Amino acid sequence: MTYAGKSRIWEVLDQGLFRDLGLPALVASLVLFVSAMALLGANVSELRNGYGRVQQTNEALLQIAMINADILRIEMTVRGYALSGDPHYLAWQKMSEDGLDKRAATLAKMVADDPEERRDVAALKALLIEHRAYFQAMAKLATTDRNRVIAEMVDYSKKVKRRPIETLLADMRDDETRRLARQEQEAERRVVVGYHYAVGISAIALMLGALGFALILHDRNTRRRQVG
Repeated sequence: MTYAGKSRIWEVLDQGLFRDLGLPALVASLVLFVSAMALLGANVSELRNGYGRVQQTNEALLQIAMINADILRIEMTVRGYALSGDPHYLAWQKMSEDGLDKRAATLAKMVADDPEERRDVAALKALLIEHRAYFQAMAKLATTDRNRVIAEMVDYSKKVKRRPIETLLADMRDDETRRLARQEQEAERRVVVGYHYAVGISAIALMLGALGFALILHDRNTRRRQVG
């Protein structure tokens, strides 16, 4: 751009409202810059929330895995009691049942905000009650009819009665994994959009700031020349 062209631009800016836009432009630049920083802060918060979602999902998956382990442990203790008659197995059975209750309660608290997951946990609790009643009955029967209990255990090892619990637990694991993937995908989209907005707003803020600063300097120089 030639010197004459630049001079013409400043002559236009000296007219009307343009002359007094330096300070408002700087203020607008500051407001936009603060808005851009707020967007970046929201992105950081979103990333932190994403980490929390991963932690919660991992904890839920751990509880599901341990519930399955407790179920198997209860079955093994009842089998052990039926085969050996050792009363220590009954104590281990009670410990496993208590652990199962705690894990189911923990899982219920973790999914309290999701109606679908609440229904799954309610269905799981109903199956666990049935499972517990069956094995408590088997442990009681083992004191009088070991052979019948052992035969029942052999039949039960085919997973005919355990299968609904295992199927539900597998579905819950898959649901947790898919839910996390959806949430992370949506969070990533929000972060990218927020980042682009922040960059765009920052660029506009810089341009407005530069324009405001130039207008203020130009106005000051013009006033000095007029005074001189």
